[in-house]
Order: sequence, then structure tokens, then C-alpha cells
Amino acid sequence: MIGSCRQFLRRLRSESGGNVTILLALGLPVLIGGAGLAVDISQWFVWKRELQYAVDQAALAGAWAQMEPATQAVYRQRARQEFDANLQLITGFRSDPSIELGNYNGQSGNSVVVRASAGRRLPFSSLFMTRAVSINAYAQASFEEGGNWTSCLIAVDPDDDGAITIGGNAAVTASCGIAALSTSDESIIVNGNPNVDVGWILSKGGVDEWLATNTDDDIHEYMDGLLDPFKELTPPQNTTPRKYACAAASVSTTADVTITIAVSYGYYIGSGKNNASAFGYPSPRPGSVQGPVTQVQQPVPNGTAAGAATASTVTWTAISGKGQNTVWEVKTVTTTTAYSAVNVASVPAQASLLPGTYDSINISCSTVFAPGIYVIDGGRLKITGQYQVTGAGVMLVLRNNAYIDITGGANVNLTAMSSSDLETAGVAADGASSLAGMLVFEDPRSTGTKNRNRLNGNASTILNGKIYLPNSSITMDGTFGVTSQCLMIAAATITIQGTADFSTFCPPGMEEATEVARSSGSVRLVS
Repeated sequence: MIGSCRQFLRRLRSESGGNVTILLALGLPVLIGGAGLAVDISQWFVWKRELQYAVDQAALAGAWAQMEPATQAVYRQRARQEFDANLQLITGFRSDPSIELGNYNGQSGNSVVVRASAGRRLPFSSLFMTRAVSINAYAQASFEEGGNWTSCLIAVDPDDDGAITIGGNAAVTASCGIAALSTSDESIIVNGNPNVDVGWILSKGGVDEWLATNTDDDIHEYMDGLLDPFKELTPPQNTTPRKYACAAASVSTTADVTITIAVSYGYYIGSGKNNASAFGYPSPRPGSVQGPVTQVQQPVPNGTAAGAATASTVTWTAISGKGQNTVWEVKTVTTTTAYSAVNVASVPAQASLLPGTYDSINISCSTVFAPGIYVIDGGRLKITGQYQVTGAGVMLVLRNNAYIDITGGANVNLTAMSSSDLETAGVAADGASSLAGMLVFEDPRSTGTKNRNRLNGNASTILNGKIYLPNSSITMDGTFGVTSQCLMIAAATITIQGTADFSTFCPPGMEEATEVARSSGSVRLVS
């Protein structure tokens, strides 16, 4: 028996005709398992793709519904409709979707978030697993409402880093918006520890993350539709040559002036006043006194002192008789002028400017700008010291790299021209309407200046109107006020630093109306 078994095993070992059958028997379980697993993975991938596509479309539909006020209340229904419409294979075993508003990019409630799941046993793996396979899908779509935007500060440089830079301990709390046309990822940057509360921040590029972390402002990065609102304007000209000069100081005197006027009559007889003698006229005219009448602080000649002065006038009139018997009536008017409360005042030097073209205007005395267009050609407007500077209905045009420098404790009150002022100055009606409210206008043909335009005013610095410097930078490290018009500053770049304090750009009850952006709204799938 044992010998027979040994003989059989020797024959089997030497036999080569059954190798394929043995290999097939050994490999068939692996082949069947691999094929089954491939079928399961393919099935899982198809289910996952369908579920993900459904939640993506649901999130987008909900976001679009949030874009319109009329459909905001039904955004969940819109999202659910789109979710159901995109399901075929997993309709019978998917969960109901979770649809909620979410936060995105530092803002609250500006996106729609959709979550859903599906669970089912797979054909092959179910032979070995009792638990169903779970599939989860998540989608988030942000939405940004369209509209028109205004701004009090706008940097128009197309690509500069830090087109708007806010630094130091500056306070910019006027809620009227800031905007940068730069496409740089750092178009608006923050240095130091400023206080920023501007309402909304617009940029063609990116902005400093500090703003999202430290403000509640509505931030719009990489925004289409931002524009330079003054790009197509042409500044008016006034070629009349002028020079700045201060009139010499002078002295003026005022006093309280009291005037008394007494009238009396006398009578004489004779051929003339040189040989007449007193006469007792039977019907004499009675005298009279007017006053005293006092006028307070009237201009009087320099050198006037307190006291009284008397002046008389005598008039001879023949009333009867002839020759030696002529009767004369003599009227005497005596005026007494008394001076009291004499006040001597010094009138400081003053410049009274007329519209035209100036090389420079370096304020060195109290200055009054008459209404009109002032062209500064190649120089500067420099306001400093304790001088009074006033002008209503004026426009400053900067040519050939001219610039403005307002610093120190000057009391400044400048107001831009209205459309009627511009028409009076010779500007056509259509151009006057576009240029109305422009206080400072840099000629776009200038190549621009760097770090020369400066506003470092105080509460007595009143600037009513728009400042447009398309090719130049401006630095602001003080403050200013407004009384009759909003102040808008548009420059190539804007730097706010130091202890600058800008709490308002508009008088009470007014808002800046110049559009800097137009947006039709957008929806993006962000996750």
C-alpha cells in the first residue's frame, strides 16, 4: 500500500500536463476578488460623483437666490430643487440635504453651504461586510450682491503695492469707503496700529489681512468694475499771468462819535456885514439844538484822540430895507463832535488774489482768493503758519508737476466751484457740469510728483470739494473739516500716517455720490 502511494506521487511529480489547471485553481480567487473590488470601486465613484455634483449645483442655486431680494427667503427651496434635479442613481438611498448660510472670507452670511450623504451596501464587498458604505459630499458657494459703489478715498495707480497705505496711529473712521485700482496682491496695506472703520473696502487686487481681522468693513478683493471717475475730464485753463504779493500792513482808528448841532439867529442893520450894527428885530426866529447823536465805533482819521471839537458856519441873509437901512438875519450853525472809546487797530498784510496763472503761491500773509480758476504752473501752493486763507468758488489746476502742501496751523477755508461758477468763468455747460465740485485738479499731462503733495491740517482746515491727482501721490497726516460739500481725494497713491484723524468727509446730511465701481454681482463655488 505504501509502495503504491509512493509510486503514484512519483508519477504525479513527473507529470506536466496539469500545470495550467493548478495555476488557474490557485489564481481564480484573486481574479474574482479583484474583479469584484473593481466593480465596487467603480460603483462607489459613480455614486460619489453624482452626489457631489448635486450638492455643487444646489449651493450655486441657493447663492443665486440670495443675490435677489425677491428670492432670498426661498433660497433653501431653490437649492433643494436643484439638488433633486441632478440625482438619478442614488435617489433611493441618499439623505435629505442640509442647506444653510455660511461665512466666507471674513464676512458673515455671504455663502450657501450644502451637505448630503448616501449609504448602501456594495455588491461584492457586502459578501464580507455587513455595514453599508457611507458617501459624504459638501459644497459652499459664495455670493456678492451687485450695485454701484462710492468712495471718499481712491488710489488710481494700476499696479502699485500699497497704493493705499494706512500706518502709525491714524484714525480713518469716516464710513464712506476706500478703493484701490491696483491689481497688486497688496494694493492696500496697513502698518502700525491704526483705527480703521470705513464701511467698505474695494480693490482690483488683494488687501492686507489685517483689515479682515481688525475691522468689520465689507471687503471686496479682486473686484471687476472699479474705475477712475475723473479719467475722461480735462482741466480748464486761465492764461492771464499773475503774481502773488501781500499788501503792506496798515493802521486803522475807530471811535464812538457824538454829534450835537446848535442853530441860533441874530439881527443887524446897515449896508453890509462890515458896517452893520446890532438890531432889535421885532420877530426873531427861535434857535434850535439837534442831538446829541452817538454812532459807535466809526472809522476816524488816524491820530484822533478822545475829546471834543467845535466847528461853526455863519450865513448873512438880507430880509428887509435898503442901503443903510438893510436888515440882516445872521444864522449860526455850531457843530460839536465828541470822540470817546478811541480804538487803534493794526491791519495785517493781506493778499487779494485774482484768477489766472501763477508760478507759485507761497502763502505769506492772510490771503483771499476771488472766485475763479487758478493755474499753478510748475511751482506749488504752500500754506503754512497762522494765516487766514479763504476762497469760495475756486479751482486750483496743477500743471507741469505743480503740487500742494498744506501744513501747520493755518486757518484754511476753500470751496470748489459750482457749475454756474464754471460757466461764468467761460467753461461750456456740459464741461461745467462734470467739473463742478473739483477743488484741486492735476493736469493729466503732468508726469506727477512723489511724496510732495501733503495735507497736514487741523480742525480749522476746511476743504469743500474734490482733489484729483491722477499721476501723483499724496500724504495725509493731519485732519480737516468740511462745511458745505463732501471732500473726495483721488490720487495715484494715498498714504495716511502719523496721528491723522479723518472722522468725516461730508457735512451732516450729505453723502459722497461719485461712483467708483459698478458691479452686476457674482456667485462662485469656493469649496
